[in-house]
Amino acid sequence: KPLRVKPARTETPFPGSLRIFSNPSLGCAGAMVDGFRWLLSSLISTALLGQVNGRRLAQPPNRGALIFLYGMSANHIEMERELLWVSNGQFRRSLEEQGIALIIPEAPMRQLPPPWGNIAPAWFDLTGPLSMRAHEQTASARQTFNDVMAPILSILSSTVGLEKVVIGGFSIGAEFALQMLNLAPSEIAGIFALSGYLKDDSQVWDALMAGVKAPPVWMGHGRNDEIVPFDFGFDTYQRLTSLGLTTNWYPVEGLPHNISSDELSAVTKWTIDRIVR
Repeated sequence: KPLRVKPARTETPFPGSLRIFSNPSLGCAGAMVDGFRWLLSSLISTALLGQVNGRRLAQPPNRGALIFLYGMSANHIEMERELLWVSNGQFRRSLEEQGIALIIPEAPMRQLPPPWGNIAPAWFDLTGPLSMRAHEQTASARQTFNDVMAPILSILSSTVGLEKVVIGGFSIGAEFALQMLNLAPSEIAGIFALSGYLKDDSQVWDALMAGVKAPPVWMGHGRNDEIVPFDFGFDTYQRLTSLGLTTNWYPVEGLPHNISSDELSAVTKWTIDRIVR
């Protein structure tokens, strides 16, 4: 079965998904900072009442929410477009049919190190090449959680309930999603990671070994991933499993550092099983 992977980023962007502004760490206008919580609350509340992207949903998302965290240097428009293209629109459609809101937050702007060397969206500070032995940037990840994720989860807690919320992502967004095992409330329904991993010194390991309760995890990874090696993801899966977490592993033959339609189909089913039960 041929793999459908995400398109090149030169295509015309699909009109954006629910946009949740974060508090950028660089060059943030005062008006955005002052209006952040109001805008966030307004957008999520609107989505949960059944209005997303300026249109009414066939079925209001009153059962739960899926928060999708994009990869480095992407944005919510690119992520929405890629999810649309890879799944032929089925990913969002299947969630909406079950009353599940798709929320794609915005990451803070950060100065990236070489070889990137530019200012771009990133969920936490980056210090150099990817490695299991690189140090986890826990402080910046926690700051992003406080600025971006905590307000979203606070609103969802008082609407659908945290036990009806799944958090996941791709690449660096997947790593940030896995860090939710330490940062987010344990009541959330589940966490998924596409082409993601946890570093050896991640505080997630300390939390789990200390007996912190954690939700189930779903991990997918392409065997031909040239950016985040397949073994990085598999080692994380094995370690999570050894610590007693319910963890699903979904390898995809021939897939490079991309998202496949098969992964999205599996994530959709897993999410619906976690939320609509």
